[in-house]
Amino acid sequence: MPPPTNIIQNGTFDLQGMFWTGVDIETSFFESSYFGTNNTNRVAEIDGNAGQTTQMRQTFNIAAPIQTELTFIAALRTQNTVIGQDGFTVDIVNSSGVVIASLTVLPPVRGVYATYTLPVNFTAAGDYTLRFTELGPNDSFGAIVDNISILVCFAGQTLIDTPAGPLPARRIKAGDLVTTEHGPKPVRWVGRRQVTAEDMASNEKLRPVKISAGALGQGLPRADLWVSRQHRMLVSSPICQRMFGETDILVSALKLTALPGIHIDDTVTQVDYIHLLFDQHEVVFAEGAPSESLLLQSEAINALSPDALEEISLLFPELSHGPRQGAHLIPKGHQQARLAGRMAQNDRPALEIFRRPA
Repeated sequence: MPPPTNIIQNGTFDLQGMFWTGVDIETSFFESSYFGTNNTNRVAEIDGNAGQTTQMRQTFNIAAPIQTELTFIAALRTQNTVIGQDGFTVDIVNSSGVVIASLTVLPPVRGVYATYTLPVNFTAAGDYTLRFTELGPNDSFGAIVDNISILVCFAGQTLIDTPAGPLPARRIKAGDLVTTEHGPKPVRWVGRRQVTAEDMASNEKLRPVKISAGALGQGLPRADLWVSRQHRMLVSSPICQRMFGETDILVSALKLTALPGIHIDDTVTQVDYIHLLFDQHEVVFAEGAPSESLLLQSEAINALSPDALEEISLLFPELSHGPRQGAHLIPKGHQQARLAGRMAQNDRPALEIFRRPA
C-alpha cells in the first residue's frame, strides 16, 4: 500500500500547459510577471482577455472509491485586480457531468498566496475532470494558481501472483484463480477496509507496516509492500528449524520490524486493507513475497464488520465449529519476537532458505 501520489499531472506548471486543456490558458509566464518579483517559478493565470472567460481543465482516473482532498495555492495579481470579485471557481465533475465538489476562490489580498483545500468523496471508480473557471470583471488581471494536488493512496495496487500474471489486489474478485504454494486456487471471498488518517490518528494499531523492496531476502518483495501489523509473512530460515523444528513458519509483520528495511509507516494518510479468503488458509505471493491469506481465527474475526462475518458464515458454515487451521506453524507472539531478534542479531534474512514451489 504505497504512500499517496498526486494524480494531477503538471500541477506545478513546470511543463507549462502540458496535460491541461481549456480556453485562453496562460501557463508560460513566471511568477515575476504577476508579482513584480524576480521569482522564476511558473504559475497558471486564471484570467481571460477582453470578452473571454478562462477555463482550465484536466481529466484523471480514480481506480477505486476514495475520500481525499484537492489542494492548491492562489493569489491575486498585484495590478488591476478587484478584491472580493476577482478569482475563480474550482469544480470536480464526474463522467456524467455532475459536479461532485465545488469551491469559489476570491483571494483576499494582492500578491500573497493562500492555501485552499476542497474535500472530495469519489464514490465510484471512473474518469473525473478538475475544472478552474474565471470569475471577476471583464478584462481585469485576475488570479493565479499553483501547486495543484489531489493525493490518492494506491493501496490495493500490490501485485498478487496469479496464473495469468501479477494482478493488482484491488482487481481480484471471488472466483479468480490466485497462485498459492499449492498451485492455483480460487478465491472464495474478498474483503476490503479503507482506513483514513483520522482512523489511524485515533488508533495507532491501524498504521501499516512497510516492508521495503528486498528486505525479506532474495530480492523480495519485488517492490515496497504495505501490510497490516498482524498480517503474517512466511519466514524460511535455519533459525526456524533450530527453534521450532520446522524451516517455514508464519510471523506477523509487526514482529518483523526488528529486521532492517521493515518498519511501521507513520507517513501514509490512507490505507486500504484487502483480505483474500480461500477454502483453506494459503500462502500467496504479494510482490513475489510469500504472504498469508486471511485466516479466520479469533483476532481476524474480531476485525471484520458484521456484514462481512455474515457473508463469510454463509460461505463457510463450518466456521461455527471453531477456527481454521493455519497453512504453517504460527508461534506465539513472544516466540516470534525472539526469532526476529535472533535473525537481526545474526544478520540473517527472513527468506534465507526459501524455495518457491514450482
